[in-house]
Amino acid sequence: MKRMTRRERLLTILDGGVPDRPAVKIWGADPRRAAKHPGFERVRQRAVEKTDLFVDAGSAFHMYAGRHANRLIERVEVPTDSPEWLNVVTTFHTPAGDLRATRRMSTIGKPGYDAEHPLKDPDDIRKLLSLPYEPFPFDVQPFRDAEACTGDRGVVMFYLDQAMYALQRLIGSENFALWSLTDEALLMEAMQIFAGRLLGHVQAAVAAGLGQAVFGWVGPELCIPPLMSPSAFDRYVAALDKPLIETVHNAGGRIWVHCHGKMRPVIERFADMGVDVLNPIEPPPMGDMTMAEAFARVGNRMGLEGGVETHDLMTASPERIRDMVRTVLDAGRGRRLILGPSAGYYESVFPTEAEIQNWLCFIDEGVAYAESVANG
Repeated sequence: MKRMTRRERLLTILDGGVPDRPAVKIWGADPRRAAKHPGFERVRQRAVEKTDLFVDAGSAFHMYAGRHANRLIERVEVPTDSPEWLNVVTTFHTPAGDLRATRRMSTIGKPGYDAEHPLKDPDDIRKLLSLPYEPFPFDVQPFRDAEACTGDRGVVMFYLDQAMYALQRLIGSENFALWSLTDEALLMEAMQIFAGRLLGHVQAAVAAGLGQAVFGWVGPELCIPPLMSPSAFDRYVAALDKPLIETVHNAGGRIWVHCHGKMRPVIERFADMGVDVLNPIEPPPMGDMTMAEAFARVGNRMGLEGGVETHDLMTASPERIRDMVRTVLDAGRGRRLILGPSAGYYESVFPTEAEIQNWLCFIDEGVAYAESVANG
């Protein structure tokens, strides 16, 4: 088998084929953007130089209010008693009444958290849906610019929101689960409206000449066990996302989906939906199956990405990193495999030199060993 470009390798996997060798990808490595922390810049540069790049681009989109969002949704930063934290208060000024959310945000790069969700009662969903909605004019140029920058080094993904996630993140996991039992019709009404808005956005992308692009999203992890049942996944994710997936496939495009967690209850469901690559397969104990076990379940019906937990890249020895990389790549011989971490290379706020060296080891060992298990 002839040696492929990095772009050809990824597209082959997305299109259902087996490439010249497994791909190697680092989440967030982008030739257009510097690393979030200067210590990670060496990792980003090495990834851009050697790995199969997967960068994102899109056109303006806002699920709840479209082009009216800046007028109807107000954000105010409120100081706290600590200089390391501030509260971002978001107010949705809906015709049916205001909705208020508060998110605690770090000023030094630590993870934030939601202190107050805007939808506190099922009736608040009606308020949210009262917002006037009008889509933004579609702009293809950011995607074309990303393609020009990336070239043959990888692919550009047209990033999308996701219908279930767009509602769930305004409610929170506990109330979303409870309301699915008491007010499912109202949840479904909102998610169906959101799914229609997304479908319109995808149709605009296809009309603009992006029918053969890679389309991708995150969010289904909020609707799998233990948070929600497999049957809820069927109703809120599979049924709502499948028309969008079919639209993309009918235009010649591809689908990439991110879903953390334990995949045993849902991995075949993603394949049945038509997902072309599922990210990230997490090994135990964070996940519940190895890469070999995941391929045993879906074969080459779906490409699989992942295999190495990001926490291990933060804490393990280089020898352990090499062993994990080789185990995953061995499992991907003759398969549609993308070796990757479970999250981005920039997760640590203050990376240590040992952590940086682990990421460099992951890249170097991954590419070198992938070459040795070439599928030709």
